[in-house]
Amino acid sequence: MWVSAKSGWLYDRPMDDFTTSFGRAELLALASSVLFAGTLVCLRQGMKSGTPLSAVLMINSVVSAGGMIGALYKGTLWNLTAAPFLWFVAMGLVGPGIGSISRMVAVVRMGLSPSTLVASSTPIWAVLLAVSVLGEALSAKVVLGTFCIVGGVSLMVFEREKSGPNFKNWFRTALVFPIMSSIAYAVAPIFTKLAYGHQLTPMLGLGIAFGVGNVLLLAAKPLLPGGGRIHSPRASTAWFFLGGIFNLSAAICFMTALTIGNVSSILPASRITPLWVLLFSSIFLRRLERVTLLLCLAAALAVAGGVMITVR
Repeated sequence: MWVSAKSGWLYDRPMDDFTTSFGRAELLALASSVLFAGTLVCLRQGMKSGTPLSAVLMINSVVSAGGMIGALYKGTLWNLTAAPFLWFVAMGLVGPGIGSISRMVAVVRMGLSPSTLVASSTPIWAVLLAVSVLGEALSAKVVLGTFCIVGGVSLMVFEREKSGPNFKNWFRTALVFPIMSSIAYAVAPIFTKLAYGHQLTPMLGLGIAFGVGNVLLLAAKPLLPGGGRIHSPRASTAWFFLGGIFNLSAAICFMTALTIGNVSSILPASRITPLWVLLFSSIFLRRLERVTLLLCLAAALAVAGGVMITVR
């Protein structure tokens, strides 16, 4: 054990060496992707009888409540100033709000997997915005890693659903919705970083943003497919709540990562979730996937991209 001269905290030197080689922010982003996979597994179970809007409202509520409780515990709830509040509101409008709405419409209009394929371009938008808005510098490893992750996720979706009827006709439907979703989810962390320029309060940011997202979802309910039906039997509610706990944990990791790292490396590292979904579905839901050469290539690309971004 060692004592930090700066803080006086005890820490384990080998672990410190490990996080020096692997960026701490990027490791948190990877942890976020693993935890978010748990959210998706829970959603898959809950949506067997519950509706998508019910799922999103429950998850957003859990994350918002968790953020507010965390901010109250840390004492940051009462120190909020106008500038970060407005940026966190903007984050909620574009991410949990517009991003969620356009994602739900895309799933109904195009099907789950085709819309996921288009929406997987989020890391590319995020990198472009991080450079142009935040002035972040890019390394060749981050650029290559980003494209490897996007390519791996796209191949994974293509291989799993290439024989489905929705996939064959996805290009004939409204591409604007998944594209809008991918851009919205790329813009949200930009607004978060701008808020952090005034106040480093990740828990408070979660509380505000996901609460605002729910308000926008309810306001847009009549515009959603099927009028945005809210239906959640007891079993579905339990699954959605558990998914909310996973999502809260993932969001805390992601928001904390943004306090110490760059959007251009954090967001791509957080986007290898489909890889973990395949793994968790096989282990916990006994849903075995047919292993093909293309699926192996997709997984290898996603992992390689994650390693390139996280290893310094």
